[in-house]
Amino acid sequence: MNRALNASEMKIRNRARILKLIRQGGFARAEIARITGLTRAAVTVIIDECLARGMIIEGDKNNSAIGRKAIGLTMNGAYGWIVGLNISRRAYTMGAVDFSGKGFGEKGRELSPEESPNAVLEEICSEIRALRNSMSGKLLGIGITMPGPLDRKQGILLHVPNMQAWEGFPIKDFFQKKFGCMVSLDNNSNAMAKAEDVYNTAVQGKNFMELMVDSGLGSSIILNIDNRSVCFDCEYGHICVDVHGERCNCGNIGCAEMYASAPAILLYARSLDSSLSSWKDVAEGYLAGSATCKQIVDRELFYLSRVLINAVNCFDLDAVVFSGDIAYRFDELFLRPMEETILRESIRKKDLHLYTSRIQNAAILSAANLIIDRCLY
Repeated sequence: MNRALNASEMKIRNRARILKLIRQGGFARAEIARITGLTRAAVTVIIDECLARGMIIEGDKNNSAIGRKAIGLTMNGAYGWIVGLNISRRAYTMGAVDFSGKGFGEKGRELSPEESPNAVLEEICSEIRALRNSMSGKLLGIGITMPGPLDRKQGILLHVPNMQAWEGFPIKDFFQKKFGCMVSLDNNSNAMAKAEDVYNTAVQGKNFMELMVDSGLGSSIILNIDNRSVCFDCEYGHICVDVHGERCNCGNIGCAEMYASAPAILLYARSLDSSLSSWKDVAEGYLAGSATCKQIVDRELFYLSRVLINAVNCFDLDAVVFSGDIAYRFDELFLRPMEETILRESIRKKDLHLYTSRIQNAAILSAANLIIDRCLY
């Protein structure tokens, strides 16, 4: 009995590995067998089952294969569609994504702290119903991303600064009762890291950190262990970068989020020049030679480097992917000096490659990807 259960679980795990490879590169059967170490027969059984279920389709012949050209495999967008929904402190964004990761439109608007979760979610439900009328195929589920901390199992937000009205609201149950489909809730940085692992070729197969610098400072780490990606929750936005600093909403003192998040950058910027109203203003001012903007950028470089040095000292990271407001003109402002600082000051003397996210419609796709991931098992 135990052997049968273990064999079943192993097959499910192998299916997820194979489907992930197909999502990443449209590999052919022989390549999948080589990468996974599975036999051709085992790969064929799983692929034939997935073809029969309509999860994947055979595509064009793969020119990279040696000898006779192999037929590549791709995810079948017609298998179903997913709602990707991101709710932040500032706005909500949503759209439909098919099983292959192709997006269909975008809806959303800004939010105010006074709005009740119930009213906002009822509005979103109306948008989902409109999507359901316009999309063909089965609604596979609703993927939701929000700032953390949160409880995935219960599907609720915990104590998130500036989102007190949402604390403890049963978000997951709300949508399950409305639509009777799979619903998954995760924090936005975790979801982004999982999406980068699939859709960003620069970090596939690497140990990397996702650092989201926007209304907060979100972080997540993906480690690739024995050809398996493992996602770790981490709160590097709440490591102390100033032991003499003010107390953060989380209870700690001198948290990185208080100095390096987008609101913190702008608060500091406006204390020096009231005309600076956005990170874009700061970045453009720096590139135009403004001494004030250089001071702001240098300060941000200092605090972000402290965060990354801590992460590199704890994990054997190969790369960091930046997303959010900070991605604007990142390479010109931060890339070389940050890489040099981390190499010089971290214990692990290895090159750390820094990237900005390459995912289009990232908020929607990363949320939808939560459901796609669950469908693989």
